[in-house]
Amino acid sequence: MSAGIEDEPALFAAARAGDAGADAIGGEAALADAPEAACDKARGDAVLRGLWESPPQSGALLRVLGLCAASGLFAVLCAFAKGALGFWFLAVAVGAPVVEETAKVVLPLMWLEKEPWRFRSVFTIAFTCLCSALVFATIENLLYFHVYIPKDKLTAGIIQYRLTVCTLMHVACTMISTCGLARAWREAKKSLSAFFAPAVTPYLGVAMVIHGLYNAVAMIFSLAE
Repeated sequence: MSAGIEDEPALFAAARAGDAGADAIGGEAALADAPEAACDKARGDAVLRGLWESPPQSGALLRVLGLCAASGLFAVLCAFAKGALGFWFLAVAVGAPVVEETAKVVLPLMWLEKEPWRFRSVFTIAFTCLCSALVFATIENLLYFHVYIPKDKLTAGIIQYRLTVCTLMHVACTMISTCGLARAWREAKKSLSAFFAPAVTPYLGVAMVIHGLYNAVAMIFSLAE
């Protein structure tokens, strides 16, 4: 009788989640009844529990700051790329909200999906997403002030409106998405399991809808002037 994968030295006593993750078969539905799959899943679950109970301590602050910087940079790139969508109604009311709300939280989401135990608290998640939202709003405002709006039409009222209302809109929508990230992270931490990214989708969808409605109303009022 041939040996199962549980006897493979390379898979014995995996030290990291990745060791039992990328090539693991424990989550394959078609192999659910296979002893090897059950063993593989048990090994992966044990690794996850160990990482949640004793997460790596070194470099935590540096990782968070690096993620904030990376999220901000990615948001900046998306702010510039958003101009390629144009300013017709569907682009502003549908395309832009989808791109922007995704851009502001996608890097924290990807890290949570990969290594959720790296985050110490909900505050860390919220802080990272907030930094991304503020950087995005700042760059977008600068683009409107210096590129999108002609100088002869740029008034003090427009500047004040964008610095307050538009910035708050970006932050509020991002915080809605952040609630989804935080809830999924709490569930993963409570059960000492993997982060379930699809649980964030309803929150991200609500943020996109609110952002889209705001853009649509703002565009209708601007056309009516």
